[in-house]
Amino acid sequence: MYFSKIMSLSLAFVSVTVSANPTVNEPDSNDEIIVTAKGNQTLENTLHTSHVFTASDIEAAQVKDVPALITRIAGVSLSESGGRGSATSIFVRGTSNSQTIVLIDGVRVGSATLGAAALNSYPIEAIERIEVIKGPFSSIYGADAVGGVIQLFTKKGGSGLGAVSATFGSDSLQEYDLALNGGNDVYSFHVAAHTEQTDGIDRTSILSDGNADDDAFEQDSFSIGGQLNISETSNLKLSILGTDSTVEFDNTFGADPGLATENEALSSALAFSTQFNENWDWSTTLGVNTDESVTNGAFPSEFVTNRETLGTEFSGRLSDTSTLTFGADYYQEDIESSNDFPVTERDNTGVFAQFESLGERIGTVVSVRYDDNSAYGTETNGSIALSYNVYDNLRVVASYGTAFVAPSFNRLYFPFFGNPDLLPEESESIEFSIIGNSGATDWRVSAYQTDVENLFSFNPATFLAANIGEAQIEGIEAELMTNIASWELSINADILSATNETTGIELDDRAERSLSISAAKDYNALNIRFDLRSESNRFDNSGTQIAGHGLFDISASYQITDALRVSANVDNLFDKDYTLNLIGANNRYNTEGRQAKLSVRYSF
Repeated sequence: MYFSKIMSLSLAFVSVTVSANPTVNEPDSNDEIIVTAKGNQTLENTLHTSHVFTASDIEAAQVKDVPALITRIAGVSLSESGGRGSATSIFVRGTSNSQTIVLIDGVRVGSATLGAAALNSYPIEAIERIEVIKGPFSSIYGADAVGGVIQLFTKKGGSGLGAVSATFGSDSLQEYDLALNGGNDVYSFHVAAHTEQTDGIDRTSILSDGNADDDAFEQDSFSIGGQLNISETSNLKLSILGTDSTVEFDNTFGADPGLATENEALSSALAFSTQFNENWDWSTTLGVNTDESVTNGAFPSEFVTNRETLGTEFSGRLSDTSTLTFGADYYQEDIESSNDFPVTERDNTGVFAQFESLGERIGTVVSVRYDDNSAYGTETNGSIALSYNVYDNLRVVASYGTAFVAPSFNRLYFPFFGNPDLLPEESESIEFSIIGNSGATDWRVSAYQTDVENLFSFNPATFLAANIGEAQIEGIEAELMTNIASWELSINADILSATNETTGIELDDRAERSLSISAAKDYNALNIRFDLRSESNRFDNSGTQIAGHGLFDISASYQITDALRVSANVDNLFDKDYTLNLIGANNRYNTEGRQAKLSVRYSF
């Protein structure tokens, strides 16, 4: 169904593009290597569907957190449980939060008990670059890469000596930032601190038993980054990112005496890279990630994940057009909890190889990986992508890949629920894309299908976690970037069908149709930006349809002097009341109405 639609849509688009511009036009895509895709692929020539947010993109967006930024990408959506700081799930091409890997400077992060990363817990003020690659990547990264990989790169230097900023906004929002930079041609460093607090909103529609109150959010964070050029060919990089946040929440099962969860996360990476000669590079990364969640109340809980990782890889240019990358990685996870888990640690060893050949007309990327995990055994996964340049400004790409999702500690060992015999979820994905550019316009249309087996679920007969059911996810994405009268215009749209094949019910929290439009323009020192996001046919509670909505945001920044900048934005300008997540048949998690904020930044 989707493939026939994409062919007709793409061919119509192609005929207009080719006839309008039959000559060669180089796109404006940047030539930096897409680190997450491995090898020598740039944003322009990568065979995988990839997106990059640079430091200037992040600054111009003025969003509250990382999820709010990456959901502007076609095929990426979120579900929140009541505003800033609440439990947030990211869905990449219809896959769940646990089916997408999150990396920070090459280090896997997240909770081993939940099996997912809280992407909104990492302050966007510390992030310099974000890469999102969509599709199955277990053939490179191992477990959990069914929907894709999201990688955050922290700041490790900057212009000037530093900066201070202050932000004030709706719901008594206050944010303060301090950053210091230093260095020369040999070394650089960046040290930053961020603090934020807001009274928040009432997170649920439940008004009884003390739940009719605003639920606050507070966060303190710090980041340390640096790099040292040991020689002309060797480099050492260090990054440390730590956060401590407190989130108040309502009790969806009874009275709220002032419930809150404190979350602490620490990610650190030490990476060494060297160039043996003009053809071969070697890099090694040592990482440590800690994720802790403590909840108060009548039934307090504590969950702590400690993960240590070590990865090494070699990359060699076999010719002007081909590259071979191979490597190995190891990580050990252990947990601490207020609950009595019978098993509290596991480890994983993986080896992988990737060959890529990016010729003038034909491109190929092939990868394979073998994993051995102490908890659930071995897995072997592979992928292949092929591209053909039909014209100098038109390319088609087809790909196939397998992936898997590791069962979390909760699903394996949580008392009276865990099932140690649980198998990993396994998937197969295919994708077909047509990519083109015409003058100032770049575009992509992609269709994909992902089939998942051994879905994690709950067996009502045994009251234990079980592999029950299958899911099929199909989608079409369309992306367009152009420049009209000095306005930078971006349009992203997708159509999604995500269904539990066993029950025939749509998977929770995914919208079937979504659209994102952004327009930005510079007037010398003034920048203005408009954003429109809309969606329809979102489902929750096993098939309950949620009404669609559209949100309009506006932002502006003004560079008063070289050192002083003022920025302001209003999200949900028309104060739209909308729903992303249901609690039950009669209650929901509330969403934020109109939100305004004003920021002042001074660089020195």
